[in-house]
Amino acid sequence: MYKILLATDGSEYSLEALKKVVPLARAMEARVTVLTIVEEMPFVKGTEGLSKEELDTLYRSISTEAEEGLQRAAKLFEADSVDVETSLETGKPADTICRVAEEGAYDLVVLGDTGRGGLQELLLGSVSNKVAHCANTDVMIVKRR
Repeated sequence: MYKILLATDGSEYSLEALKKVVPLARAMEARVTVLTIVEEMPFVKGTEGLSKEELDTLYRSISTEAEEGLQRAAKLFEADSVDVETSLETGKPADTICRVAEEGAYDLVVLGDTGRGGLQELLLGSVSNKVAHCANTDVMIVKRR
């Protein structure tokens, strides 16, 4: 069975990628895994003075939001009778996407061209660019129109 890994961060760009994957997966009778990555110590401007407990609470909140996003995405696939599963991972986004793609022997990795990183990603190198270079499988980068 053809396997597609859809990496999403909940951004509008990820939604565009999801919209492209649904008909593709249905036509190919592919199994889709929707993947979201939460960074272990997310850098959020203004968190420098927070206590460990406050940071833990923030991390749990981010993880809960990510899980809810995964469930919303899964429902969209299920509504179109696409075989779907979800995965919430922790780590650096590009490295984690490439690792999951290789370990799961996915045939295709799909992600949006820009995520929540904005200007910071432009300066440091985007996740989609890194995945395009590190993945050992085909990568489809969906541009938002």
